[in-house]
Amino acid sequence: MSSSTVEFLVPPEFREFKAAESLEKAYEAVLDRLGPAARALPAEQRRAYTELYAAGSAALIEADAIWCGSCLGTIDGRLSTATLTVTRLETDDDAPQQTAAAGLLELLTPPPATADQPVERQVARYDAPAGPVVTVLESGPGWQLSPEEHVPLLSAKAYLPMPPARQGVLILELSTPDTDNWAEVYAPLFVQVIRSVRFPEPEQPEQPSRPSQPSRPSRPGEPTAPAGGGSAPPPADDPFSTVLR
Repeated sequence: MSSSTVEFLVPPEFREFKAAESLEKAYEAVLDRLGPAARALPAEQRRAYTELYAAGSAALIEADAIWCGSCLGTIDGRLSTATLTVTRLETDDDAPQQTAAAGLLELLTPPPATADQPVERQVARYDAPAGPVVTVLESGPGWQLSPEEHVPLLSAKAYLPMPPARQGVLILELSTPDTDNWAEVYAPLFVQVIRSVRFPEPEQPEQPSRPSQPSRPSRPGEPTAPAGGGSAPPPADDPFSTVLR
């Protein structure tokens, strides 16, 4: 996925969620997504799916989401699903990425646990190729199937401050009710998405061309530039783990 402000890789298992601006469009999207299986569903269930799709569309439009999609399949014979959303929070702060990450870490870290108030949110800071990232892992009540029954939902969010010229924070979120496969399947997948993020350089206005200067021959004993540029190789150790703790 590429835009004028950010680039990232979308896992092939995920299908983009197309926001619908009306119930009619939401119903058409539900029928297209379910395919032949939609015919076997009762009218009440199709209506419920349509209303859920419309509600999700409204939330995405309000959030001005950059991208949103979901996957649905089986893992070891069991049905599994997850949703990936990428949004941008605009700010007026042009602080360096490291400074912004330190502020996010302080803001998002919960107070110490007590006997009456255990900590249910795990917050950590890592270094990704595009800059420092603050991750938040927590679970919530999730989907309400009935007044007595609900499905817990695990949510992992990554807050990646954008370069000062962009003035914003990129927020990536992966949520899934399949907590059993988080560590082995969804956490590594989420990390791949985070590590793929790149911020393209803002386009610079074209400068008038100047006559090229002839290169000066090197003097005897003078070092020459290494072939391919002088960039240092990446560090051998990778501090960005696939375990979000």
